[in-house]
Amino acid sequence: MRCPKCQFDHELQTTECLKCGIVFSKYKPSVDISGIASLSEVAAKQPNPAMPAKPADERMAAAVVSSVAASLDGILFSDVDKSPADIRKDAVREFECRVLALPLALIVARLVAGSGLGFVAGMLAMVLHESGHAITAWLTGRWAVPMLWVTMHGEDRSWLVVAALTGAIGFGGFLAWKARRWGWLCAAGAMLIVQLIFLSPAVSPGALIFFGGDGGALVLATILMTTFYAPRESALYRSWGLRWGLLAIGALTFMHVFRSWSGPYENIPFGEIEGVNLSDPSLLTEMYGWSVIQLVDRYIHLAMVCLGALGVVYAWGLLSGYAEMSCAPRKVPETL
Repeated sequence: MRCPKCQFDHELQTTECLKCGIVFSKYKPSVDISGIASLSEVAAKQPNPAMPAKPADERMAAAVVSSVAASLDGILFSDVDKSPADIRKDAVREFECRVLALPLALIVARLVAGSGLGFVAGMLAMVLHESGHAITAWLTGRWAVPMLWVTMHGEDRSWLVVAALTGAIGFGGFLAWKARRWGWLCAAGAMLIVQLIFLSPAVSPGALIFFGGDGGALVLATILMTTFYAPRESALYRSWGLRWGLLAIGALTFMHVFRSWSGPYENIPFGEIEGVNLSDPSLLTEMYGWSVIQLVDRYIHLAMVCLGALGVVYAWGLLSGYAEMSCAPRKVPETL
């Protein structure tokens, strides 16, 4: 008889192997698990006659549930090396940050903007202010180069600039669609709509570019603050210093600009900027005929729209953070 373990064959071995000594009646062959990815595959390789095979629909349903669960785990608990206690601790901390970060950032930024440190907020606001001029000019089809305290831009529309910006937005939307980043895809679509509006003959591009200084600063500051709620898998989320830094820059800029237009009219920077030109408020009132009340109202209305958008993002951040905290494991599972 041939031994099932060592394959030694001898006519005299009937109950046990004469070479390795195993008892034939008690020997159970082992399963070779080399190259098998998981214990579930090991179980699948061993037949279980006591358990009948599942119907195809039940197997498919089980596969779908398993796939959904794996996807959810990958989203919520991307750090697989962490213990369940650490995962829950991170989820609770993230929820607390989402509750407090944005309101505290705006309150502290308002205090800083009205204090002796307001020049810091002014320097940050200057960068976003000039960026706002440049982006508005690009959207109207003009070339523009933002610099410190001034932005050079063209007077006439260039269809080359229009085509380049449209192509850049479209390519960004295509990349967002391929990566299934639906938020970025919606942002690209919104930018195309804004570009179409700014290219309309009914819009005065000159007034829009000058208004886009502080107006663009408000919008860009709002975008910077919303980056605090970036998804877990993004580099912004994993770089905590970057998240908090962008939130602080956005809050300081927003409050500096908002304070300028929500205070007394004497605080509005009318007049001439030395070595440059008339200030934006002076150009809008003297060259384009805007009244001071119209000027202030338009900036305040834009600021209210930005605060409303921040409120929506804040509420979404609380709901998603609470859902993540609720799904986090509350205790270490028992070892099977």
